Amino acid sequence: MRMKTRLTAVTLVLALAAPVYAANIVETAKAAGDFKMLLQANKAAGTDKALMGKGPFTVFAPNDAAFAKVPKAKLDMLMKPGNRNMLKTALGAHLATGLVTMAAIEKGLATNDAVVVSTVNNMPLVFKREGGMVTVNGAKIIKPPMRVDNGIVYVIDTVLVPPMPLQPAL
Repeated sequence: MRMKTRLTAVTLVLALAAPVYAANIVETAKAAGDFKMLLQANKAAGTDKALMGKGPFTVFAPNDAAFAKVPKAKLDMLMKPGNRNMLKTALGAHLATGLVTMAAIEKGLATNDAVVVSTVNNMPLVFKREGGMVTVNGAKIIKPPMRVDNGIVYVIDTVLVPPMPLQPAL
């Protein structure tokens, strides 16, 4: 029987000398042009400055098409200034500290049904191979990971929802 493997971002990658890349997470998202809602949400939550920081971070970034699947009323509710903490919790479901490389995920999936990494909010990110693709909490990783100055960005097709009781309520 195959088992789940729990990895921390620290054990996934140990880098003594990191190469220099062209931009940080926020600059890369802006340049890509397909993360307007994610950038707007991070600015509203006050987390955009942290994503420009030293890192390293791994972001599972829902593109604008992923945000289009979320009911407008829910997005509007989360974007209100009084709901900043709920928005931070929702965004934290997409962020891990350290570098979570595809090589480490693939290595874990070679001998296990799932690989689990914790987010900054200590929520599980569960990686599986489904339909020939790697998924994280059911969201498909739809593009190769982008290595940036302060981490790695994975593009996903779905906004990740924090588990109860951390899930923002309407």
